[in-house]
Amino acid sequence: MSRSADEPAAAEPVAADEPERTSALLARMAREMPAERMPLRDFVEALGDRGFAIILLVLAIPNSLPIPSPPGFSTVFGVPLAFFSVQMMLGRPRPWLPERLLRRTVGRAEFRTLVARILPWLERLERWCRPRGRSLTGPIAERLLGGVYLLLSIVLALPIPGGNFPPGLAMTVMALGLLEKDGRMVGIGLGIAAAAIAIVVTIAVLSFRLLVGLFEHYIL
Repeated sequence: MSRSADEPAAAEPVAADEPERTSALLARMAREMPAERMPLRDFVEALGDRGFAIILLVLAIPNSLPIPSPPGFSTVFGVPLAFFSVQMMLGRPRPWLPERLLRRTVGRAEFRTLVARILPWLERLERWCRPRGRSLTGPIAERLLGGVYLLLSIVLALPIPGGNFPPGLAMTVMALGLLEKDGRMVGIGLGIAAAAIAIVVTIAVLSFRLLVGLFEHYIL
């Protein structure tokens, strides 16, 4: 039987001692979706311990692109990022969502189309990752990373010109590392996070000094 254009192809198998690639997990979920529509609750349960990383990746990516964004753009993503970061800090096994959202359904055709579109991009990123440095991807590390995400989310939500890209990039890299159990990638993300905080603080200080200078020049 031929595969439809929107149905994701089966991903290459991995070794028995390696976790299933995220791209393979999404492709399998799309292929094996048993009903025309499924509640969001079933998707959250199927993602298991990767639920936080996938949500954080999706929310961080729009802010990791070095392009101008409209005012308030980063705040829209910073608030939910902080919401899920706190849950990570508390050690929840999977993301918590309000019951009303969990009851909402997703169509099979729409989900397969979405997965088919993101798989090529995700598979390219996965080439840079492999399971290593498990000490930075374990349960305790995830709770600590939740604190880092919370700090970056607060920075992201602040109305600082150009302040969304550095923390957005750091959160994207860390989420990718968590997805693939790649401690080295998480470590790179932490390095970017430290640089991001320094950059944003510098931008904030310079902006404040500029505003003070303009106020003193034109008002006083």
